[in-house]
Amino acid sequence: MDYFKQRRAYRKLKRDQIDISIGQNNLYRELLDYANDEYQLDNVFTLKNSALLDLTGMSDSGLKVARNELVQLGLIKYVPGKRNKQKPQYQIIRLYSTSWATRNDNSSSTSNPSSSSTGTPDSSPTGSSKELTSTVPDSTDTKKKNKDPRDLRRQEFLTDVWAVYPRQEKFGDAWNAYYRATVTGATPAGKATKDQIIQGIGNYKRYLEVKGIQGQYVQQLANWLDNGGWLSNYDMTPPKPKGKSGAGRKEIIPKWAQNGASQTDSKPNSSDNQQDDMSDEDFLALVNSQEEAK
Repeated sequence: MDYFKQRRAYRKLKRDQIDISIGQNNLYRELLDYANDEYQLDNVFTLKNSALLDLTGMSDSGLKVARNELVQLGLIKYVPGKRNKQKPQYQIIRLYSTSWATRNDNSSSTSNPSSSSTGTPDSSPTGSSKELTSTVPDSTDTKKKNKDPRDLRRQEFLTDVWAVYPRQEKFGDAWNAYYRATVTGATPAGKATKDQIIQGIGNYKRYLEVKGIQGQYVQQLANWLDNGGWLSNYDMTPPKPKGKSGAGRKEIIPKWAQNGASQTDSKPNSSDNQQDDMSDEDFLALVNSQEEAK
């Protein structure tokens, strides 16, 4: 299944044939985007109710009603899950080159060719004029009424948030975290505005620059958002420069150079050296001889 063809067919379907509430639209877009991200557009996939509640911001009862309407409209298939055994199962039904497209072509062909084939003046001119006049306001009204709010918010995230964050990896995780932070408030830090998040990213970038943090040590945007990074009060104190190993080493000054003393003043007395070398007995003998000489 081609994701972009499916989206175009879905928008055309909303515009021309069916009425979709905001809740139903958000639920279908989340299922379609999830199936595309997981490469399950043509397959049955599982998705927990709690995940859909977080992504759509709907209540449990609102989710059940919107899901039932999508099934009744033939947009999705749904198999209920079993508690603690099996998750709910979904499958996206192709809207282009299928019965939906045939139904759309038949509805348009019955309004125009049949009227022209009758040749009555009331049918063909009126039918063609209605078709022409109705297409002009449809194109303008679609932008205002049928524009998916998630498309606008995704574009806002891409240009204003993703583009300025210092580590651009895992876009899908980052987008889901931004949606939780700005729409559902299903984060520990609660709900935030786009301006708060942008300001917080600016503070975080200055912190990284001051501390010299780069590469893998920069947080993923999804983690930064889920942790309420816009509320962080970063320490902007620059790290202290590392000193040299020989810093603070004190030079030892010899005694003879201290206090202006000369090298000759520091030489010991020769007699003193002789006394230091004498034994006790020799020293006593020297003292006695000096006394006798007196």
